[in-house]
Amino acid sequence: MNNGICKYLIITLLSIATFCLTSCTKDPEYEQGEYLYLNQDLTKVDLVNGLVIRWNDTMGISEEQKVVVRQIVANLVKVEGGEFMMGAQHTDAEGIQYDPEALDGESPVHQVSLSDYYIGKYEVTQQEWRAVMGNDLDWTSYYGSGDRMPAYRLTWTDANNFVTRLSLMTHLDFQVPTEAQWEFAARGGNSSQQYRFSGSDDVNAVAWHKNNAGGMLHNVGEKQPNELGLYDMSGNLWEWCRDSYNEYTTEFYPDPLFSWGEPYVLRGGSWTYFPTYCRVTARDSYSDQPSIANGFRVSLQIP
Repeated sequence: MNNGICKYLIITLLSIATFCLTSCTKDPEYEQGEYLYLNQDLTKVDLVNGLVIRWNDTMGISEEQKVVVRQIVANLVKVEGGEFMMGAQHTDAEGIQYDPEALDGESPVHQVSLSDYYIGKYEVTQQEWRAVMGNDLDWTSYYGSGDRMPAYRLTWTDANNFVTRLSLMTHLDFQVPTEAQWEFAARGGNSSQQYRFSGSDDVNAVAWHKNNAGGMLHNVGEKQPNELGLYDMSGNLWEWCRDSYNEYTTEFYPDPLFSWGEPYVLRGGSWTYFPTYCRVTARDSYSDQPSIANGFRVSLQIP
């Protein structure tokens, strides 16, 4: 095997050490673990959840940080792409995706197609924020404080700074989900049962909202997941999307992203809002400002 073929090969030296050492002529210190043969050097990588983490050694990432970042990658759920009808309408009871509680901004219902992607099983937690960004945002026990509590008081810029830094740490292409990616995942992707809320028609089964949250946030993952195994896509925190807020049209867009500045899209409802805002089609807009009701989850482009 020449070096050109070996260039991008990920090898487990524990089981094929002799093969690697004779073919790639590398030092015997590489006796176990996963390595990427890149630019004539063996680079240590982590294989987590089928994805390759290649640590950025120039950032001085501690082992404690790596443990948490591995957790973020392990909690990614792959969403197989497909086509779906996005939005809801309240004017035609016999029409597609009728919902008497739908607001004008949720229509017209329109077709969208998406490529495969990953999305976080949970909202980004306070522990994960600290591990990646190295600070907190004045989280208190009054609203909710703890490693498993979702990170709140986050601006749209905060969310994007997080995924940018996470990408630099891992050499993976993390993003904030687009609005279309968010809704498709909240609906359950290609496994959707067409629930009004993410995973159920019973909002209390899947969401923390104004009527049941007791005036505070809750740990991620306490409610029932949706069809894809995603938690809290209804309730707990409004979640930032990558898109600028736009009025829907009937035009067909593959992998749509609308980006021209404030205000930005929020999805999912929160502990401070009534249950109707926890519907999978409910949407809101917000300027690039912090709020105790706003957080986010990560997405990942397929390598």
